[in-house]
Amino acid sequence: MAKSVSCRDDFENEENKNIVIGDDSDSTILKNNIKIHDGKISKKDTKCGIGCFYPKWLQIFASKKTFVVVYALAGMQHFIISSYGIGTMSTIEKSFKMSSRKSGLISGAWDIGSLFANIGVTYVAAKGHRTRWVAFGMLLVGISSFLRVIPYLIFGPGENIKMYTKEYGYLYNGNDMEYLNEASVKAKTYTKERTHFIYQCFKDHTQFLDTSIGNVTILKKQSTNINCGIGNDNTNILSFYIFFFSQIILGIGTAVYWTCGATYLDDNVRKNIVPALLAIVQVIRLFGPTIGFLMSSYALKLYVDPYLTPNINNEDPRWIGAWWIGWYPVGVICLILTVLLFLFPRTLPRAAARKQNIVVAEARTPLSISDFKKSMVRILKNKIMIFNSFSSVCFTMGLMAYWTFMPKYMESQFRLSASKSNFLTGTVGILSNALGIMTAGLIISKLRPSPRFLAGWNVVVEMLDVIGHASYSFMSCDEQTYHGHWNNDHSWNLTETCNAHLGCGNDIQHAPVCDVSRELAFYSSCHAGCNTSTIINGTLEYGGCSCVPGSGKVIDGLCFTDCSLNVIIYIFVMGILSFTSATGRTANTLIQFRCVNEEDKSLSIGVTESLLSFMAFIPSPIFYGIIMDWACIVWGDNCGETGNCWIYDGFKLRFAFNFTASAFLLAGTLLDCFVWYYAKDLKIYDDDFEETTTNMNKRSKLSIVKNKDADKKDIVIPLITLPSTEER
Repeated sequence: MAKSVSCRDDFENEENKNIVIGDDSDSTILKNNIKIHDGKISKKDTKCGIGCFYPKWLQIFASKKTFVVVYALAGMQHFIISSYGIGTMSTIEKSFKMSSRKSGLISGAWDIGSLFANIGVTYVAAKGHRTRWVAFGMLLVGISSFLRVIPYLIFGPGENIKMYTKEYGYLYNGNDMEYLNEASVKAKTYTKERTHFIYQCFKDHTQFLDTSIGNVTILKKQSTNINCGIGNDNTNILSFYIFFFSQIILGIGTAVYWTCGATYLDDNVRKNIVPALLAIVQVIRLFGPTIGFLMSSYALKLYVDPYLTPNINNEDPRWIGAWWIGWYPVGVICLILTVLLFLFPRTLPRAAARKQNIVVAEARTPLSISDFKKSMVRILKNKIMIFNSFSSVCFTMGLMAYWTFMPKYMESQFRLSASKSNFLTGTVGILSNALGIMTAGLIISKLRPSPRFLAGWNVVVEMLDVIGHASYSFMSCDEQTYHGHWNNDHSWNLTETCNAHLGCGNDIQHAPVCDVSRELAFYSSCHAGCNTSTIINGTLEYGGCSCVPGSGKVIDGLCFTDCSLNVIIYIFVMGILSFTSATGRTANTLIQFRCVNEEDKSLSIGVTESLLSFMAFIPSPIFYGIIMDWACIVWGDNCGETGNCWIYDGFKLRFAFNFTASAFLLAGTLLDCFVWYYAKDLKIYDDDFEETTTNMNKRSKLSIVKNKDADKKDIVIPLITLPSTEER
């Protein structure tokens, strides 16, 4: 009778080949107080697979090259999610009537999740199977992506949005205008000379108000409040919490990516090639924002409900794009990457072969509260690490202004649509970042500059960042002038004598029209006092406008301004700053890795990430959201509550936004001066570690340790001696 064999038995014969260095009962203490723990590496720990699945054909993928590609693709997916979310946020604000403060809370929720997971999970994960922890995080990222579609699946595009479609709202059909209700009730037809804003929706959604259309006051019926009283507030609140909760899950999922994944890479390759590999990872990751912004640009060109036919185009400020459509492919790809990451071994085979010739201080240190405390004390006393971490906090606070609100900022300052601003942000800025990181990685790997040079270069490029971002304050298009006047509270009053009798309030949907002769915009045709409309060569023109002198021409949309030169200058400066700033990123990462003990590496990154989450990532979107709201001069009305902002004070926004960001960047530059001062003795490359190892061997006489699995015979092993070049 054949004997059954378990998965564990498959590797039983390999255990005799393991080298065991000390144990908990017979630890060895060197003269320099380095404690040598259990260094056992089983063959199963070096194989690709999971459970009972370890096929031979899969083992060719157990290499640093494969891991770099998969790990980088996972990071790229994080960036796709982040940039796609940012690119669609202004549309979500309009769709669910959110202020910038609320959208900032949603953005900050990502880092609330990261904050909870960073230190504790990082410490535990660093002692376990790190790639599987990264895989579990990727699974949570995929789940969070699918959660974001729920508001659309439950609530649909929204009643207010349907009114701009042929199926549910008004449409222009030759000389006539049809009004259709949700039940496809027979349309009422009016001539083109009469007003087209005769839309009145009752709570049952099936009736129209048959009123004398000669009465111009009916213009104000095109209101954002047509479905107030049927749960609109609850819809927006519930949607907000769904987005908020999905961001928290996303933060938990991404917490272990860098802390476990990057240290896994650093521990499984030679030190000299780490800069180049990290640069490759960063470059591949940086395609994520490009893809994410391009995806959002494409999605926002589609109408939010692809089964409806809109009467407005994507240049219209009332347009709501298909913000939800990109989350499906993003979630599926996350699940695929989860499976791939689960299959990687605990240690790559070549790294395991090298480690068998090395006694390592950090090998399998048992989990304990006392060990955690000791590690934390070492990290908090490390001056380079502390200054570097707080410098990163300041820079993140400065740059998050642009990362979170760049598309919205460009919409308000350069009159670009959401799709165009996403396209520009995702191509020029991000590709410049990728080029900078790759250039820096190759130069550091080839020339191996000193730690002080790396830290000094960071200071130089950071000063350029400060100057460049401050210069953004002087770059914009000429502001669109709206008809109205300032209130005492610095808000913009849209009501003047010429339209006061019409009762046009902010509850009317923002649908700007332009007085061509004066290049003066009105919030809506109601605010211009118009009572007739005509379509000429596809352009909607208004007549009988009481706020326009004489027979001035009033057309639909904002007044045209040629702003292409200003946009080109802004994009050029952004590209230069992105490139120079990125060249310091690889050096900054190396300093972070090398300034702490090997056993503290993952935890130190967790501490830094926690500081970033608590002091930068969480508060920065809320902080800059408050600045955005502070610069708002016309708010929309959502069933009696403040909705999203429609018009900003461009000058106020530009200077507050950019100078605040520059102040944080300057603080980070000053802190990096301390990093430069203390980095003089830092060990960065393999040669530095070889020299240190040689000196340690000279000081120590211990060179024999016991092997408990090889017939109880002693084996002589070179103590802390790195393998030869041929072996590596």
